[in-house]
Amino acid sequence: MTQRLKGKVAIVTGASRGIGAAIAKRLACEGAKVALVARTVDPGTSRLAGSLAEVADWIKARGGECICIGANLAKEDQRSHIVPETIAKFGGVDIVINNAAWCRYQTTHEQALKDVRQTFEINVVAPLQLTAQALPSMQERGGGWVVNLSSATVNHPKPAPYDFNERYTRFNLEDGPSMYAATKAALERMTAGQAVELAKFNVAINTLAPVEAVMSEGAVEIGTVDAQAHLEPEEAMAEAALELSSRAPKELSGRILLSLNLLRELGIHTVKTLDGTQTLANYIF
Repeated sequence: MTQRLKGKVAIVTGASRGIGAAIAKRLACEGAKVALVARTVDPGTSRLAGSLAEVADWIKARGGECICIGANLAKEDQRSHIVPETIAKFGGVDIVINNAAWCRYQTTHEQALKDVRQTFEINVVAPLQLTAQALPSMQERGGGWVVNLSSATVNHPKPAPYDFNERYTRFNLEDGPSMYAATKAALERMTAGQAVELAKFNVAINTLAPVEAVMSEGAVEIGTVDAQAHLEPEEAMAEAALELSSRAPKELSGRILLSLNLLRELGIHTVKTLDGTQTLANYIF
């Protein structure tokens, strides 16, 4: 391990499982003190596998430092204590990874307005609020990094006439990702604008999405990943997030990035295991 993040403090939302847990582990094993944020704090309290307590145990077993912060990011009052609690424990914030996301995959005409509002609240408003709340601490500490997790669903379906047998068209027809995609598109545009605004504070902000599907618990649950999908290991997303959380803010900010493309651009063609001790076997891109 290189300890690239020694002395840094990171907040990772949606850290109980999947990509968020992977990023939290990777940052912790590079020396960051990590605030793990999600609704599922204890094992067995969600229908999905994974919890903050289990991620924390993994990190602590490898000598890392972390705290667990239970919060429903759809609720402003529950979001508002995340940054203060992190600062109280670790003295500041340098990195914010806005990974938590929510959606109800239905066609737009079927969606209840409460679900539409919740999708925007978690996917757009929460990242905006957490970034704003962390900014004063980042300024005090000389700069910082924000990584907003996006999605390939922002890519537009082809226009009519439609081939309903084509995979992406069928995905939009059957699974209804349009509202989720709209929030991620909003997140990307917001990020690009924030990058200009935050540059004077030496704060970098980028979006990051996987090139291929990642077999996370959430993706499996909602049926967006199947056995035929081309898969990207969660370690690749973690490696890309590490780069976006450690490169000079003046050099890498305001980008809408895909994980493997970013790593190739940086001359990286292998990824590390989440503990940072080995190269991930049998994965060269």
